[in-house]
Amino acid sequence: MDPWNELTLAEQLSNIDGEVNRLVRARDRFLDNKTKSDHYEDYIALITKLIQKTIEDPKNKDRRIDKELWDELEEIERYHKGEVSKDYILKYWDVYTKAIS
Repeated sequence: MDPWNELTLAEQLSNIDGEVNRLVRARDRFLDNKTKSDHYEDYIALITKLIQKTIEDPKNKDRRIDKELWDELEEIERYHKGEVSKDYILKYWDVYTKAIS
């Protein structure tokens, strides 16, 4: 069994939330010229993988969370495009995580 599947849905969402927070912090450091590399794509790949694993987790099948989780990823893309602020994306994910778990 995948160790990810041993986590509760709330724990899975909390882990994804942590990656979203790391994405925002890394992006800030890059935009503030504190780092030479933009690790945005790496974080998006990890967040996408964790979302996929959460959707595929058998215990979550009846929750029908797939659309909501993909919508969350779209909001992160909006953040990347500059359509929403970092405060918005952090609050959006936090509110969603608390509502669904």
